[in-house]
Amino acid sequence: MPGHIKKRTARCIAALCAIIATTLPLNTALAQSYPDKAVRLISAHAAGGAADTLSRIIADRLSSSLGQQFIVENRPGASTMMAAELVARAPADGHTLLMATVTTLSINPALVTGIKYDSIKDFAPITVVASTPFFLGTNINLPVASITDLVQMSRQKPGVLNYGSSGNGTSSHLAGELFNLMAGIRTVHIPYKATSTRNTDLSSGVIQMVFGNDLLPFSRAGKVRILGVTSAQRLSGYPDIPTVAEAGNLPGYEASVWYGLVAPAGTPPVIINRLNDAIRKILAEPLVKDKIMNTLGGDVVGNSPQQFANLIKSDIEKWSDVVKRSKISGVVE
Repeated sequence: MPGHIKKRTARCIAALCAIIATTLPLNTALAQSYPDKAVRLISAHAAGGAADTLSRIIADRLSSSLGQQFIVENRPGASTMMAAELVARAPADGHTLLMATVTTLSINPALVTGIKYDSIKDFAPITVVASTPFFLGTNINLPVASITDLVQMSRQKPGVLNYGSSGNGTSSHLAGELFNLMAGIRTVHIPYKATSTRNTDLSSGVIQMVFGNDLLPFSRAGKVRILGVTSAQRLSGYPDIPTVAEAGNLPGYEASVWYGLVAPAGTPPVIINRLNDAIRKILAEPLVKDKIMNTLGGDVVGNSPQQFANLIKSDIEKWSDVVKRSKISGVVE
């Protein structure tokens, strides 16, 4: 190597080492000082619901572990988009966070025209906190004992059986449409504004089936038959309930509502990693696990920022395909 190139290379290496030597202490100091004031944790849902309860569980434990108040603010509206837009425009300093859901970051981009935020570019994923699947439940008078039976009946009577959801374009609607597509059947979608009315109609036989996460009490009361759960694996709390994928011979079928914390894009990685580490430790606490499982009926997660980013992207692609093939349109209510 010519001498002048060696000298130039040596100068570049020295400059890079100097930058690293300067940056590392700054990053360490930033991580240690964060948070230096109260943190707003924006919940896109109204007070009292599962997402709000989950936000408050996490905020309370983060306040204790990180030494600053994490204050939950409820900003419901426009299918969680109001809250997402607020956080996307917030300063990227880790003091404004969003408890996002699959609807916020993956379904809305697939469904809503003119959405005002970019799920990939406008947010820095921290971790998925928890994931809750749906239970596929049928009216007890429907003469099916398994998902295989249900699929066979649907194929024999295309367009006759129906399923209720919590609204057009919601995650429970898309779970049903994904089931139709993968099973090669045609069932009729019946949207409801109130899940209480939907569940009453299921129990009385007005509708035949539902993808819902609140069906277990009806099953215990003998009013609904649970055929499967839409998670990728059986739930640890309900190991006797098979997955839809295994019970229906539909490999790859999975439809869950996940809840994850994100910050505005540009938030320093040291802050993201500090939050990720703190939350994963919180989620490992037995009392927190029990609270979340009792609230959601699902499982805690606690994955890495990159794993969360990959999930957001893959779910956008997945639900975009379902929306297109099922010809679903309209903003989620």
